[in-house]
Parts: sequence; structure tokens; C-alpha cells
Amino acid sequence: MSFPELSPTPLRPVGRAWAGGLSFQREIAMKIIHTADWHLGNTFHGHDRHDEQAYFLDRLVDLLIEEQPDALLVAGDVFDTSNPSAAAERLFFDFLSRATAEVDGLQIVVTAGNHDSAARLEAPATMLSTHRVFVRGTVRRTADGEVDYGRHLIPLRLRNTDRVAALCLAVPFLRACDYPAGLTPSEGVAHFFRGLRQAASAHRNAGVPLVTVAHFYAAGADVCADEHSERLVVGGQECVDVERLPRGFSYVALGHIHKGQAVAGRSDVRYAGSALPMSFSERGYRHGVVRVEIDEAGHAVATPVELPPLRPLLSLPRQGAATADEMFRAVSRLPRIGPDDDGATWPYLEMRIVETQPDPMLVTRLLDALSDRAVHFCRVVRSVPTVSEPDAPAIRTTDELAAMQPLDMARLLFAERYHNPMPSELEKLFRVAEADCHESE
Repeated sequence: MSFPELSPTPLRPVGRAWAGGLSFQREIAMKIIHTADWHLGNTFHGHDRHDEQAYFLDRLVDLLIEEQPDALLVAGDVFDTSNPSAAAERLFFDFLSRATAEVDGLQIVVTAGNHDSAARLEAPATMLSTHRVFVRGTVRRTADGEVDYGRHLIPLRLRNTDRVAALCLAVPFLRACDYPAGLTPSEGVAHFFRGLRQAASAHRNAGVPLVTVAHFYAAGADVCADEHSERLVVGGQECVDVERLPRGFSYVALGHIHKGQAVAGRSDVRYAGSALPMSFSERGYRHGVVRVEIDEAGHAVATPVELPPLRPLLSLPRQGAATADEMFRAVSRLPRIGPDDDGATWPYLEMRIVETQPDPMLVTRLLDALSDRAVHFCRVVRSVPTVSEPDAPAIRTTDELAAMQPLDMARLLFAERYHNPMPSELEKLFRVAEADCHESE
């Protein structure tokens, strides 16, 4: 394993920071933009998201031009699947081309996430490195079977100089084969970080800060209970305690959790959050990136930068659920499609309805009502009425059930499900169906 010696870090122009309302001067040694979880190629309830993803990448290029950072860190889940479409791959490579062309000297470090194909993402790494794009997807080993930690150490230079201002530890999503057998995923991640930290120490000049970019589920991260788009394991075995990781990092740039946040109250360990919402449970998330400024002492100041999605999420009602009549009234208040409206910015819509009785045609009628409304319909979430203190259902014997008439059983089931008596109209339909069955016999 070999690694070039690092040069002392020159100081950058003076920046301004704030503490307790008092202004003070701070030398900025390096500026980094941290992003993650693009999920290129993702569809949302059957809707193609290519335009949304392109919009985000366009805004990111604009931000890079404005901020002029030294490096961009992409913390995994570049793609939504291990076999992304050609269109998704074009988005990725077009972005890399534009970003490196528009910002002279910009370095980009990309790590693979659990959604990515590590080998596929890394396949063009040699070519990309000639354009200052460094991709780390797989964990390789030396001839003696040891992890080649050296290839995960990437010097970050000040733009258009040969001076190294930080050392980046690039950690892809780790799988069981990447660490010793018998370790839990959490233990395996900590073991990999210790080896990487030791390798970095052997090649680190005094005063050069360490930053890392990684993809895992950190203990203490705020995740919605009904979130299914993030890879969580029952029992928390893949939950990594960041306090078990080696100390000495100026900043830890994480991907995997879609809500941008500092982890466990630590401002130096952050999730950037996803580029776009991946489910309606992310409706309240602020999507964007993180600006990271590292001073001459290695202290990092992280500032979230919001990049609102092209299409927002809309839930009717905003809280709870509505009756069918209430929902139709809400739909009537939605904006109509304009004559030149191409639908690019229409929100995604979910409707949450509480059913007081079966209505097989409800969705059809709702779709008819939405036909001239400026929304992208996604789903109807059905629920049944709840009661504060429901009565315990009576336990019935086989003999009791056998003695019940079909209509009596239907009444019982209806009451237990909808907490209301069966409507007379529904009883009439049931009797007609029952009579038809007897005639067919």
C-alpha cells in the first residue's frame, strides 16, 4: 500500500462565522459540498421522474458555480437500482461532465450505496479519475489478502493547485465480505474505519484535516416509522454507533437516511438527505445538500442548503383521513389544468379516505373528478373508522357460527369492520345476491 506525502495546507481567504451573535474572523482552508441519495432512475407510484432528477442536477451545477467549492462528496445511492436505465446513467455522466467543466479544479468523490451496483458504478473509475472524479464502490484486497485501505484515501486539493488541504476517506456501503467473518454489520463498519484511520495516520502531515464520505444507517438518526425506502433491519443490527468510530475526523459526510440532519447532536456527522422525496412519509423533509467549510484548525462548519424539488408532495387531507364526501369537496378546490400547462410542476397527490361502508367504484369516481385538475395522482389510502374504546369481539363457537344465517354473519362482520350497522341498501343487495345463489343451485 502506498500513498503520496501530503503538502502543508495553505490558508484561504478570510471568511466570516457567527457565535453567540458575535462576529469573528475565520480562515477557510477548504470548502466542500456534501450530497447523497440521488436515486437516479427512480419512479414514483408509476410516474417517471427523469425531469425532476435533471432539475435537481441542474440546480446542483448552479450551486457549484456559485459556491466554487474545492470538492463535491456524493455519499452513495447514485442510482435507484443496481441495473439503472441508460437514461439514468446519462444523467449521471452528463452531470459529472458539466460540473467539472464549469468549476475549474473541482474534485468529485463518489461512493456506492446499497442501491448501487458497486462494480458497475466503479467500472469507469480509471477514466473518470483523469477528470478529477474518484469513484469507490468495491473493497479490494492486496496479494496477501488484506484490505487495500490505501485506495480509499483520496487527497483533496485546493482548486487549481497541487496543495492538499484535506484527506478524504471514501467508504462505500459495506457488505459481509468486506470485513472479518463473525462480525455484525455495525462491528464490521467500525472495524473497517479503524483500519482506514490507521492507514490515514501513517500518511498524514500535521494540520491536514480528515473528512470521510460513507453510506450506512447511523444510530440516533431520525427516520419515519413507516419509511420503506431506506434499508433498515429489524433489531438494529445494521445500526452503526458513530461513537464507536475512530475520532479525529473534521467532518463525516453520510448517505442512506433521506432526512437531512446532524446525527446524535454531532454537527460534524451529518446526512445530506435525499435529492427527492422517495415516499409520502418524506413530505415534511427539506431536500438539498450541505455546505461544509473547514478552517485552518480543522474545524468544520456545516450549513444545509435547501434545493426544493420540482414536484412537491400533496396529501389530502394534510392530517388524518377524510370521508368520501369531504374528499370530493377537497378535489373540487384543486387548481384546474391551464391551456399551456405541461404538468412539469404539478404536485404528486395521495388521498386518505376513511370508509364507512364499501364503495367499489370510489377510486373510479375520484379519478373522474381529478381528470381536469393539475395534480399527478398517486394513490388512495383507505382506512376504517376507529373508536376510542372498542368492544372486545364476542368469541363464538363453531356451533353458534353454523347456526347463523349468512345475512346475520355479514351484519356482524360489517359492524366489526366499520363500527356501524350495515345500511339497509346494502342489506337489500345482499338478499338479492343470496337469492340468486339459491336459484343457481
